[in-house]
Amino acid sequence: MPDATTTDSLPVYKAGEVPEHLRTMTQLKADRLKPAEGQEPVGFLSMYRRGHGWGKFPLYDPAGAAKMRPLSARQQQAMTERRTCPRCHQVRQQPVYRQCSACDAKDREDRLALQARTCWKCRRVSVAALRVAAGPGERDRCVPCWVLWRLQQQFEAERLAVWRRTCPGQGCAVVTATDEEIAAERAAKTWLSPRWCPPCAERDTLERVERQRQAEENARAAVEARRQQVAALEAWAREVLADPGTVILDTETTGLEDDARIVDIAVQTVAGDILMDTLVNPGEPIPNEATGLHGITDAQVAAAPRFADILVQLAGVLEGRRCLIYNKPYDVARLHHELTLHYRQTGHAEPEAAAAAWMSGMRFEDAMIPYSDWVGDWSDYWGNYAWQPLYGGDHRALGDCRAVVERLREMTARIHEGSAG
Repeated sequence: MPDATTTDSLPVYKAGEVPEHLRTMTQLKADRLKPAEGQEPVGFLSMYRRGHGWGKFPLYDPAGAAKMRPLSARQQQAMTERRTCPRCHQVRQQPVYRQCSACDAKDREDRLALQARTCWKCRRVSVAALRVAAGPGERDRCVPCWVLWRLQQQFEAERLAVWRRTCPGQGCAVVTATDEEIAAERAAKTWLSPRWCPPCAERDTLERVERQRQAEENARAAVEARRQQVAALEAWAREVLADPGTVILDTETTGLEDDARIVDIAVQTVAGDILMDTLVNPGEPIPNEATGLHGITDAQVAAAPRFADILVQLAGVLEGRRCLIYNKPYDVARLHHELTLHYRQTGHAEPEAAAAAWMSGMRFEDAMIPYSDWVGDWSDYWGNYAWQPLYGGDHRALGDCRAVVERLREMTARIHEGSAG
């Protein structure tokens, strides 16, 4: 037996190599046979079944098999119904689930025939099959679509021919080369673009020079504008440092959410005098993420004063003073939230309005925007100078106040050569 390997003295066959007279259990059942009592397999079929993998299935000699009990009339009718194609009503050798393979093949032929008669462009169905595409760029089309396509090809070829032999100057129609000259240059691979006529070439040269001059002038203007911007920012920093009434404020909080609470607050003058530096009990647990950033724990703030306890002191050190905050919107929002909670707990009729009134009496300024503009790290994504982190800060309120002063001194001490971005 060719290509059969013996396992336990019985041959194992691959699919397509099984002798014609041998049957599997399933094939025996199809013939209404079953292995006789004590009948042993005479071989095995090695095949792959989806979901089960490779397996060996016993093969029997039908000559020694026993007949199965005949099917009843109801069973015979059920089997016939399962094997009858609902479309062509032919009885097949195997169960039919949707339609038989012959009907599937006919449907496939019908689809291909319809596709051969359908124009891919206008989807019109013709009586006879369309002409087959003859080359690249061509597809099966009906006659009107094919004629239109050929006309478009001719018009495009003529347009390209006119473009190649005509001066590319705006509004110019002077022919600067013949078709033969262009063909020769293209064959030699020296043709790059249409030739210019002398007047258009001169005008184009002048326009190029003017555009270059304008670009250089714009660049110089941008550099000068940037220089003036940097000078103004440095003057602002000198003014801030020279004002003894200017203070720096910073806070640390329980997070970045809108309802985050203050856990650390500091106020110092630009000269370095500390006016306030205290932890604040937020009245709620400090998340681990916030503690990992500033290092303040629940145990450290357990005996610290509440925000209401330091409100009078905070108002006293800020009243009438110019107050700089790095990333002002965030800290101002935290102060407004704390004030709103305070006025709500004290029974104020309009806590939001009271908090807004308190904030309106203060002179808060943002130090991050002027410093970021002075650094000049342009962001194409934002269309502006990128915000700079607070270099030198240690994520504690007082340390960040000192870092703001250092950034102001940096703006006045370093010679900044800015660019236009």
